[in-house]
Amino acid sequence: MSCPLRVTVVAPYGVVGGAELWLLSLLDVTDRLDVNAVLLADGPLRDEFARRGIPFATRPTGRSAGALAGTAAWLFHRLRTARPDVVLANGVKAATVAAPAARLAGVPCVWAKHDHSFDGPLTRALAALTDMCIGTEPGLVAASRHPRPVEVPVPAPSGTALPRTAAREQLVRRGARLGDDERLLLTISRLVSYKGVDDAVAALARPGGEQWRLAVVGPEDPSDPGERRRLTRLAEELGVADRVDFAGWIEEAWRVIPAADSVAVLTKPDGTGPGQEAFGGTAIEAMLNGVPVITTGPGSVADRVAGPASVPPGGIAVPPADPAKVADALGRLADPGFRAAMGRAGLLRTAANPGPRDCARLLAQALSRAARLPGAGLEATAPVSVVVTVLNRGEAVDGLITALLRQLTVDGDELVVVDRGSSDDTARRVMARASQDARIRPLVQACASAAAGRDAGARASANALVAWIDADCTPAPDWVARMRAAADDSEAADLLAGVCRVTGHGVASDAAALTHPLPEEIRRGPGPWTRMHRLLFGPGLSTTGPYGRSLAFTRRDRADAESSGERPAPGADVYLERARPTAVVASAEVSRDVPTPWREAVRQAYREGVELGRLANRRQLAGGTVRGAGYASALAVAHRHRGVRSASAAGGVVCLGYLSLPVARAVHRGHWGTLSIVPMAVGALTTARAAGALHGLADRVGTNGRPDASEGGGA
Repeated sequence: MSCPLRVTVVAPYGVVGGAELWLLSLLDVTDRLDVNAVLLADGPLRDEFARRGIPFATRPTGRSAGALAGTAAWLFHRLRTARPDVVLANGVKAATVAAPAARLAGVPCVWAKHDHSFDGPLTRALAALTDMCIGTEPGLVAASRHPRPVEVPVPAPSGTALPRTAAREQLVRRGARLGDDERLLLTISRLVSYKGVDDAVAALARPGGEQWRLAVVGPEDPSDPGERRRLTRLAEELGVADRVDFAGWIEEAWRVIPAADSVAVLTKPDGTGPGQEAFGGTAIEAMLNGVPVITTGPGSVADRVAGPASVPPGGIAVPPADPAKVADALGRLADPGFRAAMGRAGLLRTAANPGPRDCARLLAQALSRAARLPGAGLEATAPVSVVVTVLNRGEAVDGLITALLRQLTVDGDELVVVDRGSSDDTARRVMARASQDARIRPLVQACASAAAGRDAGARASANALVAWIDADCTPAPDWVARMRAAADDSEAADLLAGVCRVTGHGVASDAAALTHPLPEEIRRGPGPWTRMHRLLFGPGLSTTGPYGRSLAFTRRDRADAESSGERPAPGADVYLERARPTAVVASAEVSRDVPTPWREAVRQAYREGVELGRLANRRQLAGGTVRGAGYASALAVAHRHRGVRSASAAGGVVCLGYLSLPVARAVHRGHWGTLSIVPMAVGALTTARAAGALHGLADRVGTNGRPDASEGGGA
């Protein structure tokens, strides 16, 4: 199994409410996450983390802007020291603190949205600051306004509830004065005013509620310390105190739901909370146990309980803050046959609700995708076909084959080596190794480009999962395992892009390496200047994405591409011709050195440009043209013609802008000796790559998009 994902959870409250139970129920059933927690308030949640062996720190934080900013600064320093893979902010207050701290610390942040509080400017700001938003139901996903939303529903509880008699006996032990045949209305929630428990109390004094008793299960909340006293006074004033009992908090309270004849979820707007119940875990648990629900609507819980019309309702929706309507619903539910029919309908409505393990898998997937580490904590066993193309590699091919064979540990794994027409002994070496190891499949694709060679290797591969690596790269020892696990975990991604660590040896090659980001930069995601740099100048020769050196995809997707009738451009990969979703796998790392001597690095840049030109990606070509033209025009600075000098000045501005990122990387990494040569090195490589791109584009246009016969036959 690969290393679990290191997650820092930020919890806004110390109580154990619905949002906290959602999180704890998922953490209990997954071993993919290595969690530590930060609590912004003290309370019982601290004990829940301690009982599970989860390290935690408590930082009591008020609601004022100053308090939130102070905790954000404290959390920033904590994240810089601990360097988790991702932060999970479990609520709006948590995200308000964690999002800016994580952004400054360079750690991805995921916001779990549990309710509709602050659905306005604050929600839009958090959507911009966080890397992903998890909503517990579709309405929250839509309300988040996040470009990367994911739904992780409230799970159906694992295990079984208590039988009705045992459940009623437990409530009696907790102080409920409950007779054998009394009808019981149950609420399970924190004691805060917006939960609407007062409306349930008031309903007992209205027509329809006279024959019902209310049991209130839930802890007092530090944010509303007087709520229990208020509810007690209200019951006394209405003359129903003898029918209202407070049972306090019960561990796994859902297990006592069968004691009830109805469960009330009566959240309402009162200026202190979100105004409507977002996901209604209690309502789901009640319906799963065949107990009718009375809930307020409109809202997601009312939709789940009472709609759509094509399915019988599992409960009754009433207007918020309307005790008379609650009493009417109780009057209707006094009929045992009506209750039983509604309970059966609730069971049907919740039959497909996922359990904790399925929801935990969705949570782990979302967090690892946000951290750019899909597959973290997984051990996959699907066989993989590794494809590598070689041309005149000589002795180097033996080392590459050996490094890859060590990683083919699953039955059915194979290594497809495509020789592109080597004139040295590369082909002979490959054939010799194939005769000794049946996992090696040699393939000749004479005169093919690297892209066409990869394409032929993918066609010949025997497995659904295909991974590509360039011949001049060295895979990390767990490269195949990381790609294998990421493919098993990335259902929404068609293409998996690993990362490439580019290093130089010598001042000139070190300067050239600065044009490539480090895998650590990719893990953190691009900062504001990097985003602006890419917007202005294009991504250049990226170490990730469809033009990288560490890729994987499924052969099924490739078959889809071929069956669509699309024709490849000359020398291009059929699969990569299509713009399809890509997931970055920052743990699937390969490395390569900038070639030496320097002229070989320039030749390689030219060849890379040819490949990009044949792929004809508009953004890549536009960026390369702008950079190449800028460097070319900057050389004419001494020309006497005013127009030429103006063009030269504009080119100089382009050069300075493009050089700013490599220079910033040199300063950040302490490569002071390379600063003076960065303009020359980057300029030479940029110009060579732009010239190669024009050559490749001319090849593509000259053949009108048809495969070049010189590229050799298929697999």
